Amino acid sequence: MKRYFISTLFVFLSCNVFAQDAKQVCNELKPVVMDLQKQSPIDVDYMTKLIGVQAIYAVNRCLLNYNYTINSESFLNEMMQTNNQTKEQNVSFLQTQDGLNTMQSVFDGIAKNAANAYFKPFINIKGVTITYSYSFDNADIPSVVATVMENK
Repeated sequence: MKRYFISTLFVFLSCNVFAQDAKQVCNELKPVVMDLQKQSPIDVDYMTKLIGVQAIYAVNRCLLNYNYTINSESFLNEMMQTNNQTKEQNVSFLQTQDGLNTMQSVFDGIAKNAANAYFKPFINIKGVTITYSYSFDNADIPSVVATVMENK
């Protein structure tokens, strides 16, 4: 059900974007964003919740930002299954530059896939930036922002 909702949302966004510039994009997205805000939080998968969406127009740019929170326990359990380290060791690793780079790479991959799958209608509209902001429910794990698209 939730996958259906999320994919329906992206299809809706993709099909209804007739805008020619960043200001029009933000104006067209505002009703959809407001509807999503009313429904938040939305379970995306077993460890991820969509907790907010914003469409902000400023300085000739439309910023569409999706805010997610990650269940740290689930995330760390997956790490433990792949690297045989303890939770504490994995949290310590994620606090290092190498750990942050690893997380950034993973979330950048998700963003790139989303750009190809869901946001193609925006690709030629100058001034559109789409980001995914990920935070963890454990403050010891740093947040990550992945850029889905940045059209200058």
